[in-house]
Amino acid sequence: MAAFRTFVGGVQVTAVSDGDLFLERSFYPEISGPQWAEYSDAVQADGRLLINLGSFVLHSGGQNILVDTGLGATPGHFMADCGRLPGEMRDGGVPPDDIDTVLLMHLHGDHMGWNIVDEGDERRLGFPKARYLAPKVDWDDSLAMASSTLASAEDEAVRLRRVNAFVNQVQPLQAFGRLDLYAGEHVVTPEVSTLPSPGHTPGHMCVRISSQGETAIIIGDGVHLPHEVHETDWVCRGDRDGAMTISTREKLLDDAESAGALVLAGHFPAPGVGRLERVEGRRYWHAL
Repeated sequence: MAAFRTFVGGVQVTAVSDGDLFLERSFYPEISGPQWAEYSDAVQADGRLLINLGSFVLHSGGQNILVDTGLGATPGHFMADCGRLPGEMRDGGVPPDDIDTVLLMHLHGDHMGWNIVDEGDERRLGFPKARYLAPKVDWDDSLAMASSTLASAEDEAVRLRRVNAFVNQVQPLQAFGRLDLYAGEHVVTPEVSTLPSPGHTPGHMCVRISSQGETAIIIGDGVHLPHEVHETDWVCRGDRDGAMTISTREKLLDDAESAGALVLAGHFPAPGVGRLERVEGRRYWHAL
């Protein structure tokens, strides 16, 4: 994907991607086959869902802020075609060496894969001059998860994968002296701040951009795919608290719609930039 650039007031937004993630429809375990009939365009010929691994670079207050860092150089347990983020950033004029702040919205592996890069036996920062910001609630939750076990084998496998991503891509940032934990409506610059949006993870955050009378929301995993702007009660396997996910999603979408905000959605088809609109009382995603 070629980098896509737009502006929110005086904030330059560059949409980039680490590649594509492929998921089975069982990603939504409670959604039956007939419920998919209306959304056949979201399903690939092989029956899988195609999910973008999108990130956004914000130029605000003299800083280059990278929101999320993709899956990384290798897919691990995921079915993915990934590893494109550094190249897309360079092609888009914002190479990894120019990033001042990495802002992580939550601590799942497909959002933090380029934090740390392996080079032979050495490990280095993927963004060498950046401070990394991580939500404290997710940090604390990940530490607790690392010291626990879960009853079901499937849940235990998920726990181990998440712990492994945390141990490899987040904890080392502390040893490098580059990690800052944040909470609540944290101000990154006067134009960029975080917005608590729990449910998908306990500490999940969105990002609000407000500049020169214009607004945008980076929705992270508050909404995974475009059909969820209408089907707000579709809960996926990755959502820790289903009821809270639904409540948070509905509020995010209602607020974004009422504000006429630009919506930046990293998992929507690239570049994941668009607006919400109503047609005959039903909410739709309109990509730019």
